[in-house]
Amino acid sequence: MKAGIITPVSGGMIKAVASPLLIHRALICASLSDAGTYVQCNEKPDGLNETIDRLRKQGAKIRYDGSGFNVAPIEIPESGRGFTAVAAQHGFAGQNNRGEYRLPGDVAYQSISGLLFTLPLLDGDSRIIVEGREEYKPYIDMTIDTLGMFGVRIERVHKDDGGAEYKIAGGQKYISPGTVKAEGDWTNAAVWLCAASVYGSGVICSGLNRYSRQGDKEIVNILERFGAVVSYRGDSIAVRHSRLRSIRIDAADTPDIIPLLAVVAAATEGQTVIFNAQRVRLQESGILMKVSRTLSALGANVIENSDGLIIRGSPAIKGGTVSSLGDHRIVMMTAIASGICEDTVAINDAEAVNKSYPDFFDDFEKLGGKVIKGM
Repeated sequence: MKAGIITPVSGGMIKAVASPLLIHRALICASLSDAGTYVQCNEKPDGLNETIDRLRKQGAKIRYDGSGFNVAPIEIPESGRGFTAVAAQHGFAGQNNRGEYRLPGDVAYQSISGLLFTLPLLDGDSRIIVEGREEYKPYIDMTIDTLGMFGVRIERVHKDDGGAEYKIAGGQKYISPGTVKAEGDWTNAAVWLCAASVYGSGVICSGLNRYSRQGDKEIVNILERFGAVVSYRGDSIAVRHSRLRSIRIDAADTPDIIPLLAVVAAATEGQTVIFNAQRVRLQESGILMKVSRTLSALGANVIENSDGLIIRGSPAIKGGTVSSLGDHRIVMMTAIASGICEDTVAINDAEAVNKSYPDFFDDFEKLGGKVIKGM
């Protein structure tokens, strides 16, 4: 699909979609539980398909009814042994044994999460020792919180070097809470909040937990540092444009919103530096290259370096036709960048957005944008 962005969003009210990362975790826990679970979710992102397929192959019965997932659990062996698929799902396919695991702090969070899902099922206690600064803490926090919803307890001890130790009692059981409702997704909400900070009459995004453990809630603080006007009311966040200033952004804990921050920076006076993003280069499908290539093709001044991005802002950039490069984040970034482009913006392979936000273009239009699909 080719999407032509004719008019950027102007503003209005929007409800945050449910967090795909939290739904992903809830589906795994529900598949390990003692009884059926309903995971509320009005959207079904394509990015969940692999999780669902793997869990079904292990024996879970998962059915989506348009409003959520009905999950009938897997029959787990009494000892929990042999259930390596959950660990593999999170990137850890090693031996499924109790004991002590030592991992460097910059290891992908999937490795730690995989162990946290699996080790509680085994006979005997285990420990995970993270050595050095733990670089994916918000993602692991989400795993621990979701486990807690299902009665699985993890003890976490912080270390002086920024690492952590996880103490996991064996022989635990996943207890279904009956119904789980994933909180609103800060990552996708950041799309509209960033757009509002740059142009338009402002956006109010509801359904967000101000005290969420999602790392991308940091978008609010970053936008305030840029100079945007931010206010809270209940579960809603309101953002409107003001004169923006260049800043330095430590992206270590917020890799998923780097593309959106780059758009804000491209519309900001002066030079913005996004740093501490070196692990994103290695583990996030070349996202720094994709951001630099796409925004440069639209006329922005973006330089990729070994640590992140350097962006020199301007009041407007040219626009044109770009590819999504198969990345949902690039689709959303480009759509929002249309608001600072002099010419029309078109995106080839725009259906890549379905991985995390199938209704993205519908919501884009709800906020005043105009889109021609299938050009």
